[in-house]
Formats: sequence, structure tokens, C-alpha cells
Amino acid sequence: EMQNAADAGALAGARELCQGNRAQAEAVATQYTLQNGAQEPVKVELCDSQGEAVGAANASLVRVQASSLAETTLLRLFSVESYPVRATASAGCTVSSSACGLWPIAFPKAVWDSTACGTSLYVWDDDKVSYDCEEWQCQVVGEHGGSRVIGPGNRGWLDMRNAFDPGYPGTCPKGGGASLIKALIEDDCAGRISLPACIPGETGVKASVDKHVDARAGDHVVIPLFDSVGCNGGDFHIVGFRCAEVVAYHKKLTIRVWDPHSGDWDVQKNTKAIEVKVSCDNCVARCSTLTGEIASPGGDVIAIGLTK
Repeated sequence: EMQNAADAGALAGARELCQGNRAQAEAVATQYTLQNGAQEPVKVELCDSQGEAVGAANASLVRVQASSLAETTLLRLFSVESYPVRATASAGCTVSSSACGLWPIAFPKAVWDSTACGTSLYVWDDDKVSYDCEEWQCQVVGEHGGSRVIGPGNRGWLDMRNAFDPGYPGTCPKGGGASLIKALIEDDCAGRISLPACIPGETGVKASVDKHVDARAGDHVVIPLFDSVGCNGGDFHIVGFRCAEVVAYHKKLTIRVWDPHSGDWDVQKNTKAIEVKVSCDNCVARCSTLTGEIASPGGDVIAIGLTK
């Protein structure tokens, strides 16, 4: 029972670290430890990844020492009424180096990191255009919220068939094609990807994903980020994960494109795009792996777990 109390307190405190409530981590850890059967005093320490005590701003681990007095039975014959029961637990909350349920759309890390949370990203799903929206100015007509358009050449559809960690028992279909795309986008299937990873893909479009995307509207999903294309001869080099909120699949957007060379505007009507929002909240990864990297207040894919 004491081990359960210490575990509960450490996990609760670790979660506060990743939710940005660092000043409350110690108090919440104490509260959960007591609620699960421990007695005062409860010792809580905030530590770095090496287990050294640090301030809340630099902590990635929460260590809890719980205790209570247990009543004796036979020892009462020797005037021993009770004895102390103690347990220790440590839990961490860090950026995760692995995740399941990734969406098969990779974004450039530089683009994602330079986009404010809450911003809508429109993934232009059309292989008939070749605009570089990082060089050219692409705007969704009627959108006034500081949105950003990601052109077909600045993101990739990932082929996950042989990318999943072989030692992890996932739930994704073994074949590729439409069944795997549906399982990844709509069904959130469990296939683990560990960083860094080289995953093949293409910059074109995927047909018939509209219903799968709309089925996840309002959900938070895990987006893979790449820093280059070319590992293993042309694969996407996946170096990070971020959280996004699915908004909708649009079929009839009008996008204006400004040519920086001629100064002219081009208008593309009835364009298709997947809209997601850069999350302002962290999300907990399934099949996650703790690291020593402290999570930022919003948008990171995090791991929470016991370390001892």
C-alpha cells in the first residue's frame, strides 16, 4: 500500500511539471501521496534527470518518500504496538523520444517551431501546384487569424509499413496503402516510432483521406517533424514530435499566392487542404520513452512514467 501511495504522488507531481504548474508539483505530489494512504510527513524532492535535487524550473523528476505506521499482531506480546512502513518512488515528465499513433504527415521542424501555438496550418493537398509557401506568400482567402499554408513540397506523406519498432506489439495493419492510412489517421493505431528515424515518403497527395480527417475533428494528434530529406537515399529524417488539434478537411478553399519575383498574385480556387492547429497544450504519448529533456509549457509530446 505504501508503494502505491508513493507511486501515485510521484506521478501526480511529474504531471504538474509538464503542465507548466511547476510551483505546484511538490504540493500536488504530497496531496496525492496522503490521499493514497500515507501519513505525514511526506518528503518530496524535485530532481534533474540525474536524480540531483534542483529547483522547480530545472526539474524533470519528482521523488517521493512515503511512510505510515502499521499495527502489529504477535509483536504486541512484546509491547510493540506498531512499526514504520516506508516506500520511495520517482517519476519523470519529459519530452518523449518515442510515440504511437503518429499521423503519417511529416512537417518541417523549422516551420513548426516558428509557428505560434493556436495558429492554423493548412496542408495544401494538391500535386498540381508547386508553390513554395516558405518563399512565396500563400494566403487562405477569408482567413484572418494569422494562419499558415504548407505547400505540397514542404511536407510529406510517410510510408510507415517498415518504420515501426520491431520489438513493440503494435495494432497497425501489416500492409500499406489505404488500410494503413485509415488506421493511422482515423483509428489511431499503435505502431511505435523511436527518434531519430528515417522514414520513406512522398510529397504528393493522398486520395480519399477527407472522411478519415473529418472523423478526428477536435482531437489532438501527434505530428512527426523532419529536419532534412535524404537519409537512406531519400527518406525523411524524423527528429521530433509535436501536438496538433485536427480542425477539418477543406475541399473548396481559395488560396492567393504572391510571386516575390514578379510581384503578381495568383489565385487558386477549389483547393483541398487539411487544417490543423498548433497545440498550446502538451499531449501524453502512448508507448512513450522518458528522456532528460524538459518539456516546454505547450505543444510538446511528453512521457510520464515511474523511473524507480
